[in-house]
Amino acid sequence: MQLFDPYLYSTAHILIIALISIYYSLYLNRKNAPSLEKRRRTGYLVLLYSFLFIIVVGLRPNSAAFGDTVTVARTYQEFTRMVDPIVFTRDSLFYLFMWKCSRFISVSGFFLILEIIYIVPMVIACYRFYKMNTDIGLLFCLAAFSFWAYAVNGMRNGAACSLVLLSISLIQGNIINKIIAAVSSIIAIGFHTSAILPVLCIMIALIVRKRQVMFFVWGISILISLAFGNSISSFFANLGFDDRLSYIQEGLDGGMYTKTGFRWDFLLYSAVPIILGYYIVLKKKVYDSVYLLLLGTYIYANSFWIMVIRAEYSNRFAYLSWFLYPFVLSYPLLKLKIWPKTQGSKVALIMILHLSLTLIMFFVI
Repeated sequence: MQLFDPYLYSTAHILIIALISIYYSLYLNRKNAPSLEKRRRTGYLVLLYSFLFIIVVGLRPNSAAFGDTVTVARTYQEFTRMVDPIVFTRDSLFYLFMWKCSRFISVSGFFLILEIIYIVPMVIACYRFYKMNTDIGLLFCLAAFSFWAYAVNGMRNGAACSLVLLSISLIQGNIINKIIAAVSSIIAIGFHTSAILPVLCIMIALIVRKRQVMFFVWGISILISLAFGNSISSFFANLGFDDRLSYIQEGLDGGMYTKTGFRWDFLLYSAVPIILGYYIVLKKKVYDSVYLLLLGTYIYANSFWIMVIRAEYSNRFAYLSWFLYPFVLSYPLLKLKIWPKTQGSKVALIMILHLSLTLIMFFVI
């Protein structure tokens, strides 16, 4: 028996996050850059909510209200009846993991594990990036409009990208951290082949040190997409490194998807942290190796998405950069002294604007 309407879960999540964000914005409005940097301990409200989210959403009912949950649950039930696992050519590690889990836990237990894989790396990354401001950084993640969808719908993609995020937080550490980062990236690619794109972008961001290059690449990708139209999307569709590339060709051919074209709305959303990054990196000339890695990875991955922006469901590609959106937005606000006397009020303002966009996407669009 269901205690709550499955369709209320997402509404409850966004309203709770809205209330927490308002509370934090009032608190942050009085802070300057030094006081933000010297917080003695992180707040536990967001961490507690994250733990409850894992439990409640992980043990959610099997309902179409949660997108692809029904399909994954059906596949999982089929796995429970198999003696030997099926050999998959793509995402084989994820399906092997699913088959192993089906030997001894229910589908609810499996979803719970997926939520742990999705949320815990975020928490670890936030701690490594922000230390005592872990809660604020995590709140930016929870308030992102793509957060809910990849918790219950694009679960493989969400879990894989969280593992990539963990890799980014470790890659510039000691040798042990680098090894863990490499293993985490390999697992991410094994969970979802498309994770190879942000992993490659991490490598590019580490190798290409000239800061102007990333902004140049992003601008050029827009011009190429506008100039060459569908032909550039067709080129990527024929590469075949990921089965999701079939969506590109289906969109271009008319098929079942009709809402195609250059998505200016998605592009403007993606541009916000890039504009902020341009101001910080090139105008203010602030240098921070972690921020440059986050920003570079985001920009290079986002540039690929721009190439295929005309495809229906191009947000599937956009998430390969959007999973970093809360970090490229919040990292400079919480770690860099950009506005020494008014940094707290700027963080509060951007937090509310970030939340407002999610509310608009959720309730209006």
